[in-house]
Amino acid sequence: MYDFIVDLIHTLFKNGLTLSSLGAVVFLILKQRKMKAQLRKFLPWMFQDDNEIKAYMANQIVIMRNQEIIMRGMGLEPWSANILNEKPPESVSNLNRYYLSSWAITTYAQLVNKYTIRRYLKMAKKRIVIDAGHGAQDPGAIGPTGKREKDFNLTMALKLDALLKGNENLQVSLTRRTDVFLELRQRVKIANEQPADLFISIHANSATAATASGTETFYNRTTSAPLAGVIQRHMQAATGFKDRGARYGNFAVIRDTKMDAVLLEVGFISNPEEEKKLFDNDFQDRVALAVAKGICEYLGVPFETEKPAVQAPYPEMTVTVHTDAGSTYTGYNIKGITWVPSRPIGELLGGRIGYVKSKVTINGEPVETQNINGVGYVTARDLTKLLGARIFWDKAEPSKVEIYH
Repeated sequence: MYDFIVDLIHTLFKNGLTLSSLGAVVFLILKQRKMKAQLRKFLPWMFQDDNEIKAYMANQIVIMRNQEIIMRGMGLEPWSANILNEKPPESVSNLNRYYLSSWAITTYAQLVNKYTIRRYLKMAKKRIVIDAGHGAQDPGAIGPTGKREKDFNLTMALKLDALLKGNENLQVSLTRRTDVFLELRQRVKIANEQPADLFISIHANSATAATASGTETFYNRTTSAPLAGVIQRHMQAATGFKDRGARYGNFAVIRDTKMDAVLLEVGFISNPEEEKKLFDNDFQDRVALAVAKGICEYLGVPFETEKPAVQAPYPEMTVTVHTDAGSTYTGYNIKGITWVPSRPIGELLGGRIGYVKSKVTINGEPVETQNINGVGYVTARDLTKLLGARIFWDKAEPSKVEIYH
């Protein structure tokens, strides 16, 4: 602290209250360990490329010193615009001297601007990790009718991923895509090692009282509070449940992750009315869309998948997947063949779904594909052939399809 005070007095005494001296004061403050530690805690984005910033500042100091040496060698007196008095001192009578000094200041400002733009472009693509809570032997909360939280969480994670994956500004990954169990530390590790920019953990709430209700979003660090507020606003509007707000929570996945992180409690699975809605396909689609829009709003990127839907010229079919995380989807009858959306159903059946040259691949094998409204559809028979799915059509209502694994 003693060295800091001496350097501060020396800087102000030598240069006065100028733009240059103020820049030097800021640099001196950032050098103090305690101050830097506090800034790192509350403004972590300032230190994401700490070594690069140090190198940049060092280069700028060398450049400024060289400029001063050159100017003095030419017999010119350097001058920086004084904040308190915009007129140059009496000793600076030659306009060329003033012009050269202004050129130095302008050049420095341009360098800073280029550096800022370069850093922005470098960090433009945002990484998002979506975490479906619980899994496998950990069912999470269980509702009055026996429905399990882990199944709801996974379905929502897959639907949110489907909405965000086409956005060129985002890179999305999931902690789990199937009914597997991950320790809390494993979930945290996945996000920290990327490293991710956002971490979204999806859950359904539970309480002893069956009347407990509402939607809430938890954050642990104050830097995550704005994200929690945006997500809560969008999500609560979509659920229509009681607004329990964005609030502090000491959960490991949002405490130990290093990026902005929130934990969503969409509704109470212990509440019979909310349990029913949580497992309704239209409700899930609406909430997933709201969360996706909230994420894009917070990151300041357009929600690119929001395009007018084109009606498919085929009869619709209701496709219900009977797995632990199963749900209901819309399929189509094309010339007597049942076509179903490839990614959500294929992944629920344990398959690895990809795309190669406009064709869907199931476990690496290309299959016949129909592109309907920008979504890849595959035939039901390919799910049977490659994933062992058992498929049944309702004789009374042929438009209803049941898929088992």
